[in-house]
Amino acid sequence: MQRLGIRSEIGVDHLLASSAIPFIFPATRIHREYFGDGSMRQLAPISPAIHLGAERVLIIGAGRANENQPRRGSEDYPSLAQIAGHTLSSIFLDGLAVDIERMQGINQMLAASEGQVHATRGMRPIRTLVISPSQRLDRIAAEHADALPWPVKLLLTGLGAMNRQGGALTSYLLFEKPFTRALIDLGYADTMARSAEVSSFLEL
Repeated sequence: MQRLGIRSEIGVDHLLASSAIPFIFPATRIHREYFGDGSMRQLAPISPAIHLGAERVLIIGAGRANENQPRRGSEDYPSLAQIAGHTLSSIFLDGLAVDIERMQGINQMLAASEGQVHATRGMRPIRTLVISPSQRLDRIAAEHADALPWPVKLLLTGLGAMNRQGGALTSYLLFEKPFTRALIDLGYADTMARSAEVSSFLEL
């Protein structure tokens, strides 16, 4: 398998590399190599932690889980911003959702067989806790799009991203303080709403 998990102390360089969307943000050098956003090729993002021996995995997602609300139809052809936002979401969000579903399926299989058959293959149940935002991040991004530097706003205006429909693309480019503060506040509120569950998971 084309994957390798290495124990390391996570630092600022790792965070910058994880945020380095190709063609948009520069790659970050760590030791002797340059790294960009791992989601471009990491189709199983939870896998490295499991292969390093993790028995519990806390997953903080960026997409809303179990969103079954019907979408509003539109007769207008999608803008370049909508197409780009949809493409980026399929790269950065869908892989995690599929990996979670796969892991939960394996957990159910192991529970049904009591782990007897699969122990020899190194398969083991993984306890997980998934925290996803209770609000759509693209809508929050659309509300704070004016905080972008004017050259970026000019570019996004041409792509049709300076509105709610183009919020998905904007959310990947918006690192300004008003937006990041809104994300921090949302993450804190969503976590505190499940504080008992989090404490039980972490055994605090």
